[in-house]
Amino acid sequence: MIVSKQKDLSDIIKKIRGSVFIFGCGICSVTSRTGGPKEAEAMEQILKNKNIAVEGVCIIDAMCHLQKVKKAVRDNKDGLSKAQTVLALSCGSGVQSAVLALPDSVKVVSGVDTMFLGNIENLSSLKEMCSLCGNCVLNETGGICPVTLCPKGILNGPCGGMKNYKCEIDENMDCAWVKIYERSVKQDTLEDIKKTAKPKDYSVKKPAASVKFSGSHR
Repeated sequence: MIVSKQKDLSDIIKKIRGSVFIFGCGICSVTSRTGGPKEAEAMEQILKNKNIAVEGVCIIDAMCHLQKVKKAVRDNKDGLSKAQTVLALSCGSGVQSAVLALPDSVKVVSGVDTMFLGNIENLSSLKEMCSLCGNCVLNETGGICPVTLCPKGILNGPCGGMKNYKCEIDENMDCAWVKIYERSVKQDTLEDIKKTAKPKDYSVKKPAASVKFSGSHR
């Protein structure tokens, strides 16, 4: 179970380019009230009121499930073909599922910050793509998380050890910052990674805890 909070609307709008297609998540974001049907519908209306064209809205059962995201992309190809930006109202893992399912030329914008993770057992294969840092940098790094996918967690990469586009920690691993650069070139967003990132505020990363929700959820 993943708990998230919505980013400031002004920060989301700054990252949107052209028309937008909205993806929401039907599990965790529903419980957190950050990206379920009601929140996606509200976001659609807010963006329209800001004169931003919305090409469609789709709630995916679980955006962390890559195959479900790929199916949603196929099912909504007409709307997605018109959109320059995809707004993902899901955790960082869901955002990166959208990144993997869509062409590199499509800009994926994160609409929430991921705060807390509770384990789900008995899945045959998992890959960690989000470190739950509480202060997502995905909007500045082309939807690819350097905190998680770079073994050193470098925010202004690549490091001097990168060789032939591979990580010095694991020569079979692509350098996360090479991927970030390549996507930024295709999206014409190099200005984001040319800015020197400030030291990350890890004080917002929560220690082990429990979370309780009040009220009913459908």
